[in-house]
Amino acid sequence: MDLRKLEIFSAVARCESFSVAAEQLPMAQPAVSIAIRKLEGELGLTLFDRSGRRVQLTAEGSQLLLRAQEILHKVADFRQSAGSMNELLEGELGIACPSMLATYFLPDLLSGFLGEYPGLTASVTQAGTRKIEDMLLRDEIELGVTSATARAQDLERVPLVDEQMVVCVAEAHRWSRRRYLTIADLHQTPMVVYESGYFIREQLDALCREEQVQPDLRMQSNFLPLLVRMVKQGLGVTVGLRTMAEQETGLRGIPLSPKVPVTMALAKRRGRSISRANQAFLDWVTETEGR
Repeated sequence: MDLRKLEIFSAVARCESFSVAAEQLPMAQPAVSIAIRKLEGELGLTLFDRSGRRVQLTAEGSQLLLRAQEILHKVADFRQSAGSMNELLEGELGIACPSMLATYFLPDLLSGFLGEYPGLTASVTQAGTRKIEDMLLRDEIELGVTSATARAQDLERVPLVDEQMVVCVAEAHRWSRRRYLTIADLHQTPMVVYESGYFIREQLDALCREEQVQPDLRMQSNFLPLLVRMVKQGLGVTVGLRTMAEQETGLRGIPLSPKVPVTMALAKRRGRSISRANQAFLDWVTETEGR
């Protein structure tokens, strides 16, 4: 049995005529009749009642038609999916991402996606969450990683990361054995931090304002490796994601009490059509993170 016989079977059932089905397929009428006879022979069943002016499905034919149509629909979906993948053989994924996520989270995500689409390349731009949101809303970029709790209503978001903010200290720091810290502990504490515009810095500033805490900001920079190096050399502590402390040797991540969750998302401007490569990544992330 082959799919072509099922297509012919479905066409004859729809048209209630061998000749009309032959015109639509298009095929010669004798070939249509032969295909149906062969299918009936393979199944050991009579599919059509040919005694009237129009051919009618038998009871068995009616039941098998539903199964045949299910098979044909699945094959059509499969072919469409394969066609979509072929169309993605070339192209570039473009995404803007804060440096901390780009360093400690994005590599695994991109390697998984690009592994499934080896013909694609990726371009990653580093920026703070506030700038990324502005770039999305101005149509300067199509995809960006930003806060899942940002107030911009014109952005569609796919949840990406559920993390926790920690205080990152050097292994030799006096706090390295602490089980947790409070925001009050950061008062007058030497710190090296991101510049304004990054979500993790804005979280820190908001918590400090609420508790009337004033850290001693020894250095502000958007260069993550520089911040990490300064923490390890003892210039100050910093705040970051738990993943950062876990992946960096020589650092210890101490949770804040109460806990400070950090939820990030992959975002696009609502209603905007984006490139096929970017849409494929957005769909892939939606499916992968939803498992």
